[in-house]
Amino acid sequence: MLGGVSGGLAEHTGIDAVLWRVGFVCLTLAGGSGLLVYLLLWVLLPSGPLRPGEEPRPVDRMVDRLREAVSTLGTPKQG
Repeated sequence: MLGGVSGGLAEHTGIDAVLWRVGFVCLTLAGGSGLLVYLLLWVLLPSGPLRPGEEPRPVDRMVDRLREAVSTLGTPKQG
């Protein structure tokens, strides 16, 4: 779907991706936390491998840059 979060969680846990999606929708409808959790997982989880010849989407490149920026927070700058 949008960021592959549900598919990645499904691969990692063995729980069907549809159940993860339903859970995110239920959390969103029950107070909005599902959307926040989904976006946080999209940024914090590592990207899966690309298929041969496949280019990352622009939004995925942006998320990768954001992930790098978040991972360097709190570390002293070299130089």
